[in-house]
Order: sequence, then structure tokens, then C-alpha cells
Amino acid sequence: MKTLSQEQIALIKKPLPKEAVMPHPSKQNLSTIKAIYVTERFNDVFGIGGWTIKTDLIDNPLALVKNIKITKAGAERTEYTALMKTKFEAAEYGIYYECVASSTNDDIGDASKGAATDAITKIASYIGIGIDVFKGQHDKALVDYSNNLFTDDIKSSIDKCKTKEEVIALSKKMSDDVKSNKEFRLYVTKKLESCK
Repeated sequence: MKTLSQEQIALIKKPLPKEAVMPHPSKQNLSTIKAIYVTERFNDVFGIGGWTIKTDLIDNPLALVKNIKITKAGAERTEYTALMKTKFEAAEYGIYYECVASSTNDDIGDASKGAATDAITKIASYIGIGIDVFKGQHDKALVDYSNNLFTDDIKSSIDKCKTKEEVIALSKKMSDDVKSNKEFRLYVTKKLESCK
């Protein structure tokens, strides 16, 4: 069985992008994670095809509930609530988690998919992906992550540049995360101003 590399662990701990997190549609002061960002992170960490999910409707009379609701406009609306068990596995690393989740929608398929995606984001938090969102610290995690990218080694490399061309060439080699760091951009700007 493989052990996660330091690069994989760093990807797990890396905060999800700001656009991956949005306010919960019905619960104030809570956030929700867009599941596609979790899928992307699973692919980054374990590789495409390196992880699987399986979902099952729970064998229970309450697993798929149909309700008729009356809307504010007085119309009838049929809603389905699906209760699903989702299993995640990255077999090569011996990682396995299960989660039960539910979702309500006027389309039975969307209710089932919603339950599965809710479970996937929860399972991701068990591994450590998006954990700062569940702690209510996502904004702080993004700032801390960005600040930690601009290291003394990068400052030293910039300081060694003699010309504007060298500074620009070095800047282009940096990761997008470093390039978007405010301190990095200010440091590069000052260095460019001081170059001949």
C-alpha cells in the first residue's frame, strides 16, 4: 500500500479556492462547498481513476420520501427526499470512508445526486480537504496560505536579480498562487523600480 507523498498532503491541506465556497441556501451562518471543486482536488491528490465513489439508496421505507407541498402561490409541488449512503475509496492508499446524507428536490434524480454530492464534500473533510470550511475559517485559511507562499527564499531570488528582464523572467516561473500574493506583487514592483 502506498503512503501519501508530501506533495499530496500539501494539496489536501491547501484551502479550496474562494469561489468553491458559498453561503448555505437555507441555513444562515453556514457555508456549502461546490462539489466539483472537491472532485477536482480528489483528482489532483489521487489521480484520475485513482479514487472511486459508490452510492446506494438506503434500504429503508424512509430512504425515498415523496411529499406534496403547497407553494406560497397556492400551487402543489411534489418533493422527493433521497437518503443515500456514499462510499469513497482510494484503494492504492488504503483510504476508505462512508457517509450518509440526504437531499430534497422536485426531481427524484436530482434529490439522489444532491445526497451523493453532500456526502462527497463531507467525506473530503474527513480526509482534510476543505476542512477549514467546516471549521468556519475558510477566509482566514486562504489569507494564511497566500502569506506562507511568499517565502524568504523567493525574496532572496528576487533580490539577486540585476535587471528588469531577470525579475520578469523569475516572476513568470512562479506558481499562480505565488503570483496572486499581494506581498509578492509589491516586492516585485519595488524591485522593478530599483532596476536599471
